[in-house]
Amino acid sequence: MTESFGAALSPSSPIAPSTRQRRRFMARILSLPGQKVAWSILFVLVSAAVLAPLLAPHSPNIQDLTSTLAPPSGEHLLGTDDLGRDQLSRLLFGLRTSLAISAAVTLGVMVIGLPLGMLAGFTRGIANTVIARLIDVGLALPSLLLALALIAAMGAGVTSTIIALVAGYTPYLARVTRSVVLKIREEEYIDSAAVSGFPTWRIIVRHVTPNMIESVSVQLTLIFAFTVIAEAGLSFVGLGIQPPTSSLGNMLALGSTHSIDLPLMSIVPGCTIALVVITLLVCGDGLRHALDPRSNR
Repeated sequence: MTESFGAALSPSSPIAPSTRQRRRFMARILSLPGQKVAWSILFVLVSAAVLAPLLAPHSPNIQDLTSTLAPPSGEHLLGTDDLGRDQLSRLLFGLRTSLAISAAVTLGVMVIGLPLGMLAGFTRGIANTVIARLIDVGLALPSLLLALALIAAMGAGVTSTIIALVAGYTPYLARVTRSVVLKIREEEYIDSAAVSGFPTWRIIVRHVTPNMIESVSVQLTLIFAFTVIAEAGLSFVGLGIQPPTSSLGNMLALGSTHSIDLPLMSIVPGCTIALVVITLLVCGDGLRHALDPRSNR
């Protein structure tokens, strides 16, 4: 961020980070303890989710009622569930579903929260006041409680889960975006661009957006991690992804009913959720330290 904020004051000079700056930024992230491991694990998890149709040894929804609740074996490495479905295949597709929903929610939060936060932070007057009060109202409501209320009104399913979580997490991104833009708005190069006659939209696109996107990306990483937990929680109680579609949450719910006789049914999806969330949080922490000019690490 310091390179961006310290850019030349001329509004005609490019502020977007160069390729060399981006490489240095990634080098700062990977130089922090544990970041190489965290980003490698994240790459493996995302690859496993994307390649689930190729990696899964069986169809995730094929039932074999002659082999229900089977322990791990050569044919079923993680065993089968109460309908004879292969647990490893369902885990891969469940990871795919959970990450896809979290990515959709994060994208929806970005599409809605970024413009609202930028509008509130860059403009002054009634628009800033109204949006700021709306953000305060959204933050006053627990995101998971709001999601539960919306799903109860719309019905359980993939679409309602995404909409409910987007509504719950958008105020958090809008607040961070607004605070960052408020700071950028006071920089001298913004005043220089305005005095030079550049239109507001060009100032926002060329000067504000490049300088705020890195800080906002940290918040998006955290939202992605929290969405994984929220989706798993909603699916666990039956309000999220509905069977036969597998997700980490409904796999954990099914496994909890067999935690004594077949503990792997709950341990594996539970550990997968924990691994995804911890990895995302560590990666987000690396982004935060790399972007913090006061950090000595």
